Amino acid sequence: MTGLSQDQRIILVDDNSVVRDMLVDLVGALGYHADAAASGEEALALFDQGHYDVVLTDLLMPGMSGWDVLEAVRQRDSQIPIIIITGSPVVGDPRAARPGVAVLKKPVDVRTLGAMIKRMLDQRLPV
Repeated sequence: MTGLSQDQRIILVDDNSVVRDMLVDLVGALGYHADAAASGEEALALFDQGHYDVVLTDLLMPGMSGWDVLEAVRQRDSQIPIIIITGSPVVGDPRAARPGVAVLKKPVDVRTLGAMIKRMLDQRLPV
């Protein structure tokens, strides 16, 4: 499986190192470059230093939650696609229905992840 381009960069945020490493491997197998962060704060520091095309974040993390990451990233780039990964239900949460936001249920399926990343990249509005 290959993504659109190795030039497209994804930032992954998950406090669980095993899950984080697995996601980096999955994203790499899909043909994208991924930088990983163990916390929302670390992700924002990386985000401020580079260019990213998609943010992929866990929902439930100590410190900054995935929703907190979403809000902080949107203050920096209002159009970047954000994928929230969760094992928790988010049904009825208005943040999940915002434009440019998608929710991916755990356990993560590589085909579903690939299709979601591609769809989110295709939907990104030009700056």
